Amino acid sequence: MSDVAAVASAVINMSLSNEDLKKMTTNKVEDNAVKDLHFLHINISGQKFIVSNQLIKGYPHSKFASPHLLADHWIEELNAFYFDRDPALFNAVLNILRYNVLNVPSGYDKELVMEEINFWNVPKEDVEGVQDDEELRLEAEFQWLENRIPPPPSGSSKFLELRYKCWCFITDPLGPYTEYRRMSIAYAVFSIVAVVLYMILYGIGTSPHYRVIDEHALPALYTNKTERTTNLDSAIDNLGCSQMPKISCYIRTTPLLWITYSKYALKFVFILETLIRLILCPGLAYFRSIITWIDIVAGIGALAAFAIEIVVVTKEIVGEAEMHLHYIVICLQSIQILRIFKIFQYASLIDGLMVMMLTLKACLKELFLLVMYLLIAMFIFATSVSFLELQSEMGVGVPDCVYGYWWAIITMTTVGYGDFYPSTVGGYFVGVLCAISGIILTALPVAIIGSHFNVYWEHNRKRRRLLFAALKKKHKQKNISAGTTTSDISKLNSQE
Repeated sequence: MSDVAAVASAVINMSLSNEDLKKMTTNKVEDNAVKDLHFLHINISGQKFIVSNQLIKGYPHSKFASPHLLADHWIEELNAFYFDRDPALFNAVLNILRYNVLNVPSGYDKELVMEEINFWNVPKEDVEGVQDDEELRLEAEFQWLENRIPPPPSGSSKFLELRYKCWCFITDPLGPYTEYRRMSIAYAVFSIVAVVLYMILYGIGTSPHYRVIDEHALPALYTNKTERTTNLDSAIDNLGCSQMPKISCYIRTTPLLWITYSKYALKFVFILETLIRLILCPGLAYFRSIITWIDIVAGIGALAAFAIEIVVVTKEIVGEAEMHLHYIVICLQSIQILRIFKIFQYASLIDGLMVMMLTLKACLKELFLLVMYLLIAMFIFATSVSFLELQSEMGVGVPDCVYGYWWAIITMTTVGYGDFYPSTVGGYFVGVLCAISGIILTALPVAIIGSHFNVYWEHNRKRRRLLFAALKKKHKQKNISAGTTTSDISKLNSQE
């Protein structure tokens, strides 16, 4: 059997000539077994497989490349190495060697495929990054969310390559083609902080305690500077708009100067970032993102509001046309709150955000059914309570069916503002049924959403682990090529 082992070794390593192989085979292995030195013939329970030597050489520690393990399975009548295994599972192992993809055959468990992998001694590190069909589907969804643009083809100009590197730097901090990864992450963090800071300033700027009367926006009736105060609360009476809608006083005031200038600075940063993205964008995939158009619309809105403020707001509000322009300015300023969605551009940095987005996307059908159930229940309980409340006094209980819709939704979601409530025995009974059914209906999709969340969370943990493992491997190879000693690498491993 040592001759057979030598033949198998020669077939795998292709280190001997045909004449040497024929001498070693003698009478135990026919000449046909070594006619084609580029392939290895394996018979799995009667089904013949031909494996390329070039493929086997990529896995030198597997049983395919171990002559002493194959020798005992040589069958002269079959002119192949025979194994009493499952052909479907063996084919799954070959797909791992060929395509680095784990296709679990129909009717089989993944554990059976892993046992087959262990039998053929395929190293664990070669299988760790392998994905089955379900994982490939999940990975495709993560890649869809990341919306990565492929790199330019080989042989492209230096300008295209530089533009793509800059694009990866500002859009994909953890991407495979991103250089200066730490600086890219710092830039992403700065963008997120800028968006959050703008939202805070926008909210503070709407508070009466942080607004002052605009001298250029006062009605002609109030031109006496002695009547002007620095606080909106005390200015309401002076402006004579205590009986008017809040918007009338709002447009006659402006935020404090430091809030206004801070918002202008952040708007300038946002617009500049949008322009840089438009210039560096290497393809049309960027324009297929909703966040891209939010950036563009918010930027145009900011410029339009600034232009109107310069041209119109400096005039006194004496006519209806100027009043409408101020309404437009407020609307354009309100559009800026859409910038909060810019955070989703860097969802890859926040595990929970990416997982939650994909979970909601996967559960759209269940969420739609939940809304339908709530609407059906709302119509039933609102109609019932409005009918039963007809016996109550005017101004007491739920006035009519329209208010009943509001009461039913608030009760089923367990919010309970208390602005409307039943006042009859029948109304109390309907209210109890409404509250209990709301708890049941809202709890039904929780298990489904939670199961989807767990699936995406575990897959995200695996892809993050593989990502950082690849980065460590790349870092080690870079240190070795730079002349780093073995002790330095060991010290790096201990730190990791």
